[in-house]
Amino acid sequence: MNILLLQLKTDLTLAMKLEVEYRKGEKELVERSGGIDKAIAHKTVSRAIISMIPQLGKKPDQTTEEDIQQLLKKYIGMEKERSLYELHFLTEKDVEGKSSSEVKKLVNDKIIELGDDLTSYVIQAAQSYLPKQASEEEVTKFIKTIDMTKFKNKMQAMGLIIKQFPGIDGNFAKSILLKI
Repeated sequence: MNILLLQLKTDLTLAMKLEVEYRKGEKELVERSGGIDKAIAHKTVSRAIISMIPQLGKKPDQTTEEDIQQLLKKYIGMEKERSLYELHFLTEKDVEGKSSSEVKKLVNDKIIELGDDLTSYVIQAAQSYLPKQASEEEVTKFIKTIDMTKFKNKMQAMGLIIKQFPGIDGNFAKSILLKI
């Protein structure tokens, strides 16, 4: 079994125990462990990712860390999209009459625009399982070393950026590339 999946399962068990302790009135113990909100967020993420494994067409013991990271990124994207509507950054009026591709573009643009301001305990919990994200400064420095004359447009450099920074969020890289 891969280490990341094992960590998710361990955190699920711990979060469930903390929730039981909280219900028993052991609030001080739970607070020392990070708080009930964080415990429930880790429980939510762990359960969601474990339940998404069949989408890969593999059994849990056949998954790789890259498989689990892929599911985490997908889950974070879904969670961010849900948060856009829940926090009223997008409303029914905003998407009314638009095609699915137009809505998807609107959602992606809004997620890029909000950046780190669009977060929750669940999103933070899911992100904690991913490798550390490269900083904007590191990505910018790398982009400046790319000979953009080799490309028809600068978006074609995304492949090089993703290769240089494995696991980087595509929307994050895109936003930096578009700023330059």
